[in-house]
Amino acid sequence: MPRTVTVLTAVVLTLGCAARALVVDAVAAPLERIEFEGAILRGAVIPGERIQGYLARPEGAGPFPAVVGLHGCGGMLDTTKRKLTDDFVGWGYVVLLVDSFATRGIDHACTGKVPDISGKRRADAFGALAFLAGQPFVDPQRVAAVGFSQGGWISLLVADEISFELFVRPANLGFRAVVAVYPPCMAVGGGPVMPALILIGALDEWTPAADCSDKIEAWGTEGPPIELVVYPGVHHSFYYPELQPGRKVFGYWVEYNEAAATDATRRMRDFLNRHLN
Repeated sequence: MPRTVTVLTAVVLTLGCAARALVVDAVAAPLERIEFEGAILRGAVIPGERIQGYLARPEGAGPFPAVVGLHGCGGMLDTTKRKLTDDFVGWGYVVLLVDSFATRGIDHACTGKVPDISGKRRADAFGALAFLAGQPFVDPQRVAAVGFSQGGWISLLVADEISFELFVRPANLGFRAVVAVYPPCMAVGGGPVMPALILIGALDEWTPAADCSDKIEAWGTEGPPIELVVYPGVHHSFYYPELQPGRKVFGYWVEYNEAAATDATRRMRDFLNRHLN
């Protein structure tokens, strides 16, 4: 299928009842703190690291499709953690939010001082996939990765064919689709071998939207569809309600944008419905 690049030239959203109807009402799904083993490199003899996560699921026996949530370089903000849980569970998905920093004692990984952060976090993502595949209420063939900023980078990396070869994956498990919200596209190598959705702001200083456009062009038109949505007038971290008003973080402007966040939620829901159901 041809890849598609969608650039929004305008975002016109009604922020009253009509816009709120795009988002499933919060269901206050309980989050269970769990631990799982990260994936190990092929040929390695040591076990994977123990990683913390937060698991929530819809009511019923399943098996349900599932989402692995990957936080940014500063960790998953509490309000966003709650929103993602309520949204995904409300849409009928099991959700596992991976905390790559807690058990490693990492405060943040925003300044490049954590060695091999991409290798560590890719192992976490595949370990989360294996953990979900072992749950009777999860359909292991219908799991997506959804990441934000650095986590978006990881979601694109686990969609790369090279990652499939690096790690031991029980029964050759793989993700079905990935969503990357304001990822650093310049740091991604090969293109995804599965459908991908990229959501980013046109004014993003930290992870420029132009890098994603250039990367998709370099990947060419062969392969699974890639949808790129660029929001005019929108900055990095537009999905995080905590970031209002906006502020400088590590020298970059970050700011919540309700219109973009609402539209991104709708697009994420529609994308997951198309590829996991």
